[in-house]
Amino acid sequence: AFIVDVSGSVGANNFNLVREALARTVSRLETGELLIRVAFMRYHTFFFFDFDFNESYDADTLAAMIRSLVYDDSRSFGTLTGSALEAFVDTYLTSTAGWRNDDTLVYVLTDGASQDSVVAGSQILKSTGVQVVALGITSNVDVGQLSLIASSPSDVMLVSTFDDVENAILDDLFSKNLCVETTTTTTTTTTTTSTTTT
Repeated sequence: AFIVDVSGSVGANNFNLVREALARTVSRLETGELLIRVAFMRYHTFFFFDFDFNESYDADTLAAMIRSLVYDDSRSFGTLTGSALEAFVDTYLTSTAGWRNDDTLVYVLTDGASQDSVVAGSQILKSTGVQVVALGITSNVDVGQLSLIASSPSDVMLVSTFDDVENAILDDLFSKNLCVETTTTTTTTTTTTSTTTT
């Protein structure tokens, strides 16, 4: 599952980079009713429950749904990560939403500091047994908040630009043996990561 910050600091161009990165990532997962299921939520001051674990089991359909999402730049919205985590639990971690209560991996992507406390939301989310990976984008993130959100110190990931999001998530998925396709196209411009797959 993905919980994606779309606050005012992100901006339309960077959102488009993240949207495309996540669409390509999802298209490489072995999705299915009995395999990997995907859910997606965006947030700023408000929450957008884009699709739950039951919406589709087809990777290409899920990727197309992500690509259809539009960034709202009508005003500069704030960042309520803590509240978003609680809303995610209430809305997505239910059998009605297709959650199976097993081996759930949740990526929280943000480019800054939350304007509300993340303590309660993080505790509620992690108490469900899901593994939470906090991905901080740019140097504007609050590493302390990311550490509270993530399940463990190794589940905190930091990247310097929005261009690095796809490789960071793919590397993490490969390390968890969740990505099926091993051919990658690297578009990283600022940092070079060499990965050896055996």
